[in-house]
Amino acid sequence: MIGRLPSAVFLGAIGIASVLITGFGIATAAGNLPVGPDQGWLDMVAAHRHPVADAIAGFLNVAGGTVVMTIATVVVVVVLLSLRELRAALIIGLSVVLSSALSSLIKAVVSRPRPVDGLVDVTSQSFPSGHVTTAAAITVAVLIAYPRVWSWVLACTWIPLMALSRNYLLVHWLSDVIAGAVLGVSVALLVSGIVGVLLKDRLPDPGSGPGPEPRPGPEPRPGPATIFR
Repeated sequence: MIGRLPSAVFLGAIGIASVLITGFGIATAAGNLPVGPDQGWLDMVAAHRHPVADAIAGFLNVAGGTVVMTIATVVVVVVLLSLRELRAALIIGLSVVLSSALSSLIKAVVSRPRPVDGLVDVTSQSFPSGHVTTAAAITVAVLIAYPRVWSWVLACTWIPLMALSRNYLLVHWLSDVIAGAVLGVSVALLVSGIVGVLLKDRLPDPGSGPGPEPRPGPEPRPGPATIFR
């Protein structure tokens, strides 16, 4: 995956640009109103409530919030730095910081109102979803740094759950969470590509770590010249 990082920069830039263009289109052409399946999807989700789903959505609302994600990111980065996993620490830390900054900037520029009757208190604008942006950025950054089965499962589970929970709590339109997922993934790709290019041949790949020390081989047995010397 590290060897294909220049293409990750290209794909990340396209993804970020697509979110910007979509946000501009929603704010201007659509007048910041629901677009496509936004209203129908939210109505369907609102009509299906369950106590277990309420609890899960409430947990994800806190777990994916700014405070918890900031603490989690700092802890992960500190641990990785202590393990000398510098490239992984940079990819994960910068992905979260940049994605959060871009999400806040786009929210302020697009200034899309949230759906009415949200079930949790929110203060920022609707497009894109900050929770989903951060969820996508950190899990995809982890996946890029450590391409393992568990990291695939983490990304493919956490991002959809977070997106669905934001719709379930009636605080985001469907287009908000899709844009958040695209933005988070794109930023992780962009950051990983830039880090890979700038630090190539300077830092070890994430997860590589120091190799095992070579074991000393058996001492050479004396040959005829030694025996009859």
